[in-house]
Amino acid sequence: MTALAACRTTAEVRSTRADRIDQATLPSSEPADSIEPATNVEPADTTTPATKPTIDWRRCDDPSAEDPSLECATLPVPLDYDDPTGNSIDVALIRVPAAGDRRGAVLFNPGGPGGSGFDYVAAGGMTYAAALGTESFDFVGFDPRGVDRSGGIRCVTDEFRDRHLYVDDTPDTPEEQALKDEADTGFVDGCKQKYGDTLRFYSTENTARDMDAIRAALGDQQISYLGISYGTYLGATYATMFPDRVRAMVLDSAYEPNGDTVEQQFETQLVGFERAFDNWTAWCQNTITCDFTTADVAGRWDALNEQLDATPIAGSDGRLANNATMERATTAALYSESEWPVLARALAEAEQGDPGGMFGLADAYDGRDEDGTFNTLFQSFPVIQCASGIEAAPPTDPEAFAVRLRAVAPRFGKDVTADDLISESEDCFKLVGDVEQVELSYDGDGPIVVVGGANDPATPIRWAHEMTSVLGPNARMVTFTGEGHGQLLVSTCVTDIEGALLADLTLPEPDTVCEPDPVVDRPAWWDSLPVPEGVSAIATLPALAAALGATPTLVFSEMRTTTLSAEDAVAAYTKVLNDAGFEQFDAPQSIPIDDTVQGAYSDLNNGNTLVVIAFGPKAFDDESLQTAKAEVPPNTTVVLLIAVDII
Repeated sequence: MTALAACRTTAEVRSTRADRIDQATLPSSEPADSIEPATNVEPADTTTPATKPTIDWRRCDDPSAEDPSLECATLPVPLDYDDPTGNSIDVALIRVPAAGDRRGAVLFNPGGPGGSGFDYVAAGGMTYAAALGTESFDFVGFDPRGVDRSGGIRCVTDEFRDRHLYVDDTPDTPEEQALKDEADTGFVDGCKQKYGDTLRFYSTENTARDMDAIRAALGDQQISYLGISYGTYLGATYATMFPDRVRAMVLDSAYEPNGDTVEQQFETQLVGFERAFDNWTAWCQNTITCDFTTADVAGRWDALNEQLDATPIAGSDGRLANNATMERATTAALYSESEWPVLARALAEAEQGDPGGMFGLADAYDGRDEDGTFNTLFQSFPVIQCASGIEAAPPTDPEAFAVRLRAVAPRFGKDVTADDLISESEDCFKLVGDVEQVELSYDGDGPIVVVGGANDPATPIRWAHEMTSVLGPNARMVTFTGEGHGQLLVSTCVTDIEGALLADLTLPEPDTVCEPDPVVDRPAWWDSLPVPEGVSAIATLPALAAALGATPTLVFSEMRTTTLSAEDAVAAYTKVLNDAGFEQFDAPQSIPIDDTVQGAYSDLNNGNTLVVIAFGPKAFDDESLQTAKAEVPPNTTVVLLIAVDII
């Protein structure tokens, strides 16, 4: 029932949308193994000779890491730190190497629990480092233990996951009930059969120890850290265990379950998403460009939800989209305001019998590729939660509390039953037994910035206040007043603050508030741009704009479509722009996707600069554009025109 505490899974993409369009104490050469961690946790020594090999960085051979400047490695860590010579896990690492004189490393985790830091750095590490001003540091991503390349947990097969992906929580037939029962028991049974009692080792506490092993293998006395969502809890756990090894720490969209009542643990996110849903409906009702607009958007959503519950509709691959698919798509879109128009378009199309847009949002959220294969996110997620003691005991009166949840979250809590509230705790006990959470505290000297979003659905701002308080006087909170979850590269104000801390150890003023970025103005010269023959009028493709990071606060852009190939479309623009006084110049390829061609043009007399990127039909087979594929007609090239400011 708990939503992702972190990485939007449109995760692997959502916080990296913006990177699709590009716009202290020196470390010692020896690990500081003599520094003792905080005594309230008593971690095992992660820097014994058996567990501190140096890291052999090499050019990446992983298909997701195409940039030749990226380097990859693995680091063996003990499965059980109480038995350091026993079984081990190879933690997968990737880095953007430091430029010039290396000052240390920034370790990155996108959240989850279960999100792949490897994927994020492979897709956007160069952009992160540039935006944060941390080029003189290694920017290091890793897959935590139990995630994808680091012994990814797979309790059930991809076929099982696909069959039960959008199971109806309110079964109306014996077949639907049998499928729900199978989904409820199959995962836990599969985990116990495959992993036995070892699941307790996949905890946040042990991942923090793995982070310290990475620090030691890098040869650094201290580490800088950037964590998003659940990654903030992981970072705070590291700071609790190893306070003197923290150089600087950014905790963006803080998640702090310590001290929550049982009721708060169940209620916080449901209410957060309910409020975000209300904000989305208000936006749609007051925006003429919203494809789902009407006098009562919430009522229209309810009607479609009931319709899909009664009569699911088939997608192009034969899969049936039901109310659960719609609910998952809605949850996915509420992580980012840039996805709001994407959700509206997807729902309007579903009303007409086409669920492609809903599947695009929902599948990306669940880590499903077009071929029916999955990453490990939603298998490692519950195991890490349970092993970390994050799941709460049932409320004292489950029946009454289920009624309360349905009242305070009428859409996101509408299917919660007393059995659901009880079974989560029971399932965790079956997987890992009794587990205690690490009680967070921090007495180190390294500065910490905690970011909380006033309208964050996944990690509501109460957790940021609580985390700032428990981490002590060297932690300072920043409040973002806009929408969405995870503000790195979304808010210029937040990104600048995070970069100042990581690069220069500069804390913001107390009680700093960041407003959303303003919308980029339409250039005065834009309307005079020529349009080649065979290129359409302006096309509205919100899913593609969101996937590319071409959002109104980042750039001014427009899209057009054509039946020309990507190469011919750019050639046609080159001709008409040359005739209009623009000169083409060489520029780095912004988007390394097959069947994508780019041209850059400048009118030196007036200072106007334009980038034209054409996406041919094959470009939409790329995983990064999965959510956009359904809205682009077959055999169509999309031309993205971007106004660029030259400073």
